[in-house]
Amino acid sequence: MGIKLRAAITILLTATGVWAQSPAPVIAPAEKPAVVAGDANRSSRPMPRPFPGRRAGIPTQNQLLERQRLQEMEATLGSMHALLKEMRDKAASKNSNDPVLKDNLQMWELMLAHLDKQLDQLRMATLTREDFEARRAALYNQALEKAAKDAQSAAGESKGQTPPPATAPPSPAE
Repeated sequence: MGIKLRAAITILLTATGVWAQSPAPVIAPAEKPAVVAGDANRSSRPMPRPFPGRRAGIPTQNQLLERQRLQEMEATLGSMHALLKEMRDKAASKNSNDPVLKDNLQMWELMLAHLDKQLDQLRMATLTREDFEARRAALYNQALEKAAKDAQSAAGESKGQTPPPATAPPSPAE
């Protein structure tokens, strides 16, 4: 049995050594890098969008899932509040002084108060995240528009054309 054990350990160590020395798989980039305007070595093609599926005002799949989870939590919490109300009504109709029943109601009230607080925090975090995503998408769109204008002006300058003059705002004296 000693020889079999040594052979198994040797094979295991050899296999891990060979595996550790093998080169990592080469992963092709998803997109080619963006072209900088004025770079003579590259063709002039438009820059790709940083997040091609994202547009300002259109919710992503993750945002839709977050909203759905939030709605499910609101519905669950609403049913729990209804159940607590029923428990209070039953306790009031029995007119009992059972300490276990009172403790149970108090526990439910504390738990629902805590869950309400967490739901409000989650609601605020979701709204903040959506606002952040909308602002970020707007900034990306603004940067892309500016880059396109810069590329057009650079292309116009390289052809010997001058870009159209920018209109200045009227002076206060006029």
